[in-house]
Amino acid sequence: MSFRLQTCAALAIATILAGCSNTTPPVAQLPPLTDCGASELQDQLGHPVRGASASDTTVDGIPVRSKGDVRVIAPGQAVIQNYSEDRLNLETDASGNLVRASCG
Repeated sequence: MSFRLQTCAALAIATILAGCSNTTPPVAQLPPLTDCGASELQDQLGHPVRGASASDTTVDGIPVRSKGDVRVIAPGQAVIQNYSEDRLNLETDASGNLVRASCG
């Protein structure tokens, strides 16, 4: 094999291998929560709430962040009055839109 052919082969292999490398940029880190997550939602009042747990609840299609459980409370729904500082309470109107976000 000639030097020129070896060089071309080496460049071709390097190009192929470079396409296989993982060059995914790091995901931007969100700032830590300052409370249960309620303060982040104050500008989302009136937007639709979907889901019922910390893993699937969204407000206006955006996943909510919470330090603990998420409790979605509909009008007239009975709730246990035990206080949990890290729990995010999302009170909704009859249409399922957010009317209040609070900790407890």
